[in-house]
Amino acid sequence: MSRTAAIPMLAVDDAGRAIAFYKRAFGAVEISRMTTDDGKIAHAEVKVGEARIMVADEFPGHNQSAASLGGTPVILYVYVGDVDKTVTRAILEGAEVLRQVQDQPHGDRVGKIEDPFGHVWMLATPIGR
Repeated sequence: MSRTAAIPMLAVDDAGRAIAFYKRAFGAVEISRMTTDDGKIAHAEVKVGEARIMVADEFPGHNQSAASLGGTPVILYVYVGDVDKTVTRAILEGAEVLRQVQDQPHGDRVGKIEDPFGHVWMLATPIGR
């Protein structure tokens, strides 16, 4: 992994449940996990497609979840192997559709969802390139 890569870090209420959702919905692979003595996840990394994403429980004074903030201004744009199948799985696992999957003029097939933890994802698969 390049040390110049930007890696988003998602704070969630119940990082373990969020990681399980990302595995089921997006086919995420868990790379690492560090927990505190009380079992909270201080730091974890998952890989969705080629994108690496950090996930952690909320910690006062350090981070706040999208749910605690009443939403998020951030959208994660992530390439997956089959956007239609991935969005369908995400919906079955509890995600909310914000925009149906459709072909875009810039050459990607894209769907927009909100995960059960308040994070917004635009999932995409390249088409016709």
